[in-house]
Amino acid sequence: MEILKSLEKVSEMNKSLREKQRTINVSEVYHLWNHLMQRYNVMYITNLLNSSVQDTDFKLVINHGSKILMKHIEALEKELLNYGIPLPLRPPKQVQETSSSELISDRYIYRRILSGIQAFLPVHNMAFIHSTSPKIRDLFMSFMNEEMKVYDKFLEYGKMKDYLIKPPMYRP
Repeated sequence: MEILKSLEKVSEMNKSLREKQRTINVSEVYHLWNHLMQRYNVMYITNLLNSSVQDTDFKLVINHGSKILMKHIEALEKELLNYGIPLPLRPPKQVQETSSSELISDRYIYRRILSGIQAFLPVHNMAFIHSTSPKIRDLFMSFMNEEMKVYDKFLEYGKMKDYLIKPPMYRP
């Protein structure tokens, strides 16, 4: 499998933009563009929510997640530009801090981020399923794997901080 990836990489280096565009299908283009647009939105919302976080540990957790988001954004931008696909409009890097940040609790912020991660896992999965290019599938698979690891750690962090909504215990 690694040999095929290497051959594909070498052959792509000698291709013109038009030839590269013929190797990617419309579904892959959509998923790449949509992933980037969604990543931009998630980064903006994360930065906005991070400005209201009170707990310094939680800020560190969010900053770690932001680094992963930026890594995904950079990979997606590179891939879109490689195929000559226009990038979606990028949100501002700086967010204006709100004056009433005490109205939003760390528990709410945690749950909002957790639900965002939960909602995005199937998006990675569908992008992987709809991709025919091994290179693009690898990209989406790496995003999905990394997001699942982040979700797992974030869930455990929420348990530790008592941020999770606890379902009732089952006692037969």
